[in-house]
Amino acid sequence: MTPPGAPSRNLLKHTSANPLQRWLLGRFHATIATLVADLLPNGGTVLDVGCGEGFVARSLAVRFPTLTIMGLDGSRPALRFATTLAADIRLAQADVRWLPVASSSVDLALCLEVLEHLTAPDLTLRELGRVSRGPVILSTPNQPFFAAANLARLKNLPTWGDDPEHVQWWTVTAFRQRVARWLTVKRVLLRFPWTIVVAHRA
Repeated sequence: MTPPGAPSRNLLKHTSANPLQRWLLGRFHATIATLVADLLPNGGTVLDVGCGEGFVARSLAVRFPTLTIMGLDGSRPALRFATTLAADIRLAQADVRWLPVASSSVDLALCLEVLEHLTAPDLTLRELGRVSRGPVILSTPNQPFFAAANLARLKNLPTWGDDPEHVQWWTVTAFRQRVARWLTVKRVLLRFPWTIVVAHRA
């Protein structure tokens, strides 16, 4: 766990000066934005589940000012930081296993780089299908390539390259199968070092 007052790994990742990491994150954000544009050509409501410090939400708000974007996260410090990025994003603290959102009330749900941190990801997958009346976009590290890339730069050596906060480990096939327990998978995209899945409620 991140000590009180210390920056989260997500915050450190998004504020890193490493040019390769910034390029990879930029490509990831651009891919999510392209998917959102294709899936919601006429605008709508987007719920970012596990929004963290709000980097994805801010990226979408800048690109698509007609979208209504809401973010939920369990971390109060992360949400406080998120308010400094984009004041027009609606934010609330919530447990991602039980979303305080009405069924079929949002046009698109996001859950990016969250499920690998959860001991019970199926609860969140079920909730994502419940609250979205349209698509759901999910992402997770593409294993074993995510861990191998970290090992190559001598990062996270005690955990063989994986993030020590991760409790789930999925290959592309395994992640697709896990999502398919609760949602109908429509597309799988590979954006190194991540797997991105577009799904709909089953």
